[in-house]
Amino acid sequence: MEEVPGGAGRAYVGKATLPLPPLEENFMDFGHSSRFATRLAREAAGDLYPGPVLMPRGLLRALDPVLAVAFGPAKEGGSEFTASFEAMLRGRPDGPLLLALWSSAAAGEIPHADLRALLEHPAGPLPDRPASRGELLSWMHPRVSAIARCGLALAQRTEDEALAPAERLGLGFVLTRMLTDLPRHVAAKKFPFPVEELDKVGATVEEFLDGIPTPPIREFLNGQAAWASDLITQGLPITDKVGARLSRGLRAAALRSRKLLTKISSPRRDPFRDPPRLSPRERWECAVRAWWPVAPGPR
Repeated sequence: MEEVPGGAGRAYVGKATLPLPPLEENFMDFGHSSRFATRLAREAAGDLYPGPVLMPRGLLRALDPVLAVAFGPAKEGGSEFTASFEAMLRGRPDGPLLLALWSSAAAGEIPHADLRALLEHPAGPLPDRPASRGELLSWMHPRVSAIARCGLALAQRTEDEALAPAERLGLGFVLTRMLTDLPRHVAAKKFPFPVEELDKVGATVEEFLDGIPTPPIREFLNGQAAWASDLITQGLPITDKVGARLSRGLRAAALRSRKLLTKISSPRRDPFRDPPRLSPRERWECAVRAWWPVAPGPR
């Protein structure tokens, strides 16, 4: 039998030789899809991204598409992406990001209800001028919970007692990221923090949006940093319910978050013009410290 032009090879059935169908010219590369998801996840997590040195590489690569979708297309919404998302759940991913998410969902056996929650509760835009901590938490909780449930499914830790601390830890991370993005909030004229917290220190939203760290504004930021630190402390028990490497990754993220919160509270820093960032040395310090349990307490 002659070679068929454009064929991908031959299949052997008994003594017969059958040509395989030609390869598609526009096939999707899973390696490219995974790298694309990782880049988007790094941008979303910022300094809190643990990296494969601490966390199991396979688990981290599986979690990357969840973060990328939650903080990317899911946040933007749209009927077209929703239709593509549903097709992905049926095993027909369209595009590199959904291919990576489909692979993660299949490998981790993530329930479709948890994946759909990423679309039902998009990660943004942030609420503007929530009245209280309770109102802000009511917006944040279902979004953090959706990501936490997907992550726990990938880690094969679906027990109910693991979800609550994972959610608290996630809430602390989100609040930390909000505090390190103060210039963006001011530029967008948005105030995503509880208004009642400003009232307690005698400041107004307009003063905050001026971007000047006056004593009342600094007192307000210190209070928000302390709140984020408390949420992280409440979430640390999750590190006792997962594997050793995943525990180190979560502890490193908690330590990095605490360092960022300490910089927010520093009287020598203007967080509106010089938002806190971690140097490579500080990131490595947290990575080394993460080999041991993190004690609760002050930042």
